[in-house]
This record gives sequence, C-alpha cells and structure tokens, in this order.
Amino acid sequence: MLDKRTKAKLDSHIDTRKRNISRGIYIVHRYVNEWALSKWKEDGWDTIRPDHLRLISIISTEQLNINELSKRARVSKQAMSKMVNDLISKGFIAYETDPKDSRSKIISITKDGVEFMEYFKGCSKLVEKKFEDIIGVKKTQQLIDILAELSEGILECEKKEHEKK
Repeated sequence: MLDKRTKAKLDSHIDTRKRNISRGIYIVHRYVNEWALSKWKEDGWDTIRPDHLRLISIISTEQLNINELSKRARVSKQAMSKMVNDLISKGFIAYETDPKDSRSKIISITKDGVEFMEYFKGCSKLVEKKFEDIIGVKKTQQLIDILAELSEGILECEKKEHEKK
C-alpha cells in the first residue's frame, strides 16, 4: 500500500497523463505503424516495414552513399548497410559505383520504389481520414500544419547543431 504522499504523486501523474506530449506522440506513432503494416500486407506490400520508409523517402529525392544515408537517417553504417541490402534484394533500391570514389556505392530508388512511394501517398490520405474521423477535419488540418512546422524547425535545429561539429 502506498503512503498518502506517494499516492498523491501517483494521482497527479494520472491526471496529467492524457496531456503528456511523449505519451501522445508514442500512441499516434504506434497506431500509424500498426495500421500501416496491416494495410501494406493486405495490399501486397508485405516486404516493406516502416523503418524502410525512412530510407526510401530519403533516396527518393537524391542519390546518396551509405555514409550520408546513415547520417541522415540517424542510424549506424552497419544498420544502414543491412537495410540497403534488404531493400536491394526486394527491388526497391539499387546501387552503382560512385564515379568520384570507386570504393563507394551510390544508392538510388528503382521503379518499384517509386511505385511504393506513390502507394504510400494514398495511405497517408487514409491516415488523414482516420484522424478526421477521430478529431474532425479542422483539427486534422491544424495537426498537419503544426507537425510540418515542428518537423521543419527540428530539422533546421539539427542542421545547425551538425554544422557546429
């Protein structure tokens, strides 16, 4: 049994829990990942995982080597190499020798990778619809705007931090 002071602390935590930002982000992240995996499997994209999306989205805009990809994705070179090899074997990305450094490989998206990105855009719209059903159209659009602004702000802060090093 808890003493009165500890019980009061616990009660205070329970009261503020619903508005805890970390909890909210975790629940939304979990919900979207679980939904995506189920939807992707249902639609025949069962070889893709949410962590693959990070790599595919980075290389959909530019061709990079594994070192640069691992920095941008914030994973080790070993983890990135494993993910790259996995996606190459599935046909979503390809590599070629870097003309500037024959020891390095440049990673690029393939036709199948582009097709998945197109499919993913449709899935994003379905997620928006799910959120609209929960919190309404206006709040969903506000959420999208706030997340876009927050994401860009975070990326800018990270860029500045990286430049200091």
